[in-house]
Amino acid sequence: MPAQAQNRFFKLDSIKDKHVWYAAQLLPGSGQVINKQYWKIPVFWAGMGTFAYLGYNANSEYKRLQSGFDPVYYGPEEIAIKTERWELQRMERNLYYTGAAFCYMASVADALLVYTRGRQSPTTATVFSTFVPGLGQIYNQKYWKVPIIYGGFASLYFVFDFNNRNYQRLRTAYNYRIDNDETTVDTDLVNLSDEAIAYYMDSYRRSRDLTVIGMFVLYAANIIDANVDANLYDWDISDNLALRFEPTLNGGVLARGYSSAPTVGFKCKLNF
Repeated sequence: MPAQAQNRFFKLDSIKDKHVWYAAQLLPGSGQVINKQYWKIPVFWAGMGTFAYLGYNANSEYKRLQSGFDPVYYGPEEIAIKTERWELQRMERNLYYTGAAFCYMASVADALLVYTRGRQSPTTATVFSTFVPGLGQIYNQKYWKVPIIYGGFASLYFVFDFNNRNYQRLRTAYNYRIDNDETTVDTDLVNLSDEAIAYYMDSYRRSRDLTVIGMFVLYAANIIDANVDANLYDWDISDNLALRFEPTLNGGVLARGYSSAPTVGFKCKLNF
């Protein structure tokens, strides 16, 4: 196909922001191809591959430590040591997988940021706030909103943790009451009846669940806010924007037809 025909059917400059986002998600590096920054592709792929490989090895070691552990053959001190060891191994595995995910998200963010350079893109702002809450607000240069977002998340997490801890404590006490086992005795809530424990337990659980819903609402609001701000980023809100009403005189000596009678009225004037 001639080059002229190819340009007619497919132009990189005509690709929409959302298409770059879709391509970068489905195949990491394709966004860099669109931006003609080919040297970045091996960097992102090397980062993802390295972290994924290290995470796979760490996960294999974690499973090996768990499968070879039998508490019957170990004392309390050895159990504590081995438990701490595989917990550290699990943490190491999670950190490696997090690194791989970060490289993936960085490739998508880089593709969008480079492709929309020099203009404000609602798609870029939305994706940034979806990946990292508050990042879209930074992209829109609305920095004052970031501490509000994270302050909201921190407050909701504090309320969640408070309710969850009390719920777990009450649930444990309630299970001790109904398990018909004399060796499991609740010593913290002996003054409360079974009905009272069940009531408070349900109250704390309901409050905890509502807090989780609040976190999702705040997360969604953060995304919507970034999108709206990006859409309104280039709107002219200067003092020249005004709606004015002025008196006007039509007809009479001011009109082309000198025989027409003058008419007094109002004129609406919009500057934009």
